[in-house]
Amino acid sequence: MTRLITIAFLIALAVFLFRYRTNEKVQKGVVVTALGAAAIYVATLVISELIR
Repeated sequence: MTRLITIAFLIALAVFLFRYRTNEKVQKGVVVTALGAAAIYVATLVISELIR
């Protein structure tokens, strides 16, 4: 369920960024933030699976 929410959020974010032609700095900030959040999510999944 979390994956579906994440995918829907990323699609909505991509549509927003491309449709409204936001500032380049804002686009870079959003991409860096999204990638950082994805990295933290993956690290959390890996750690939780290793603990089991």
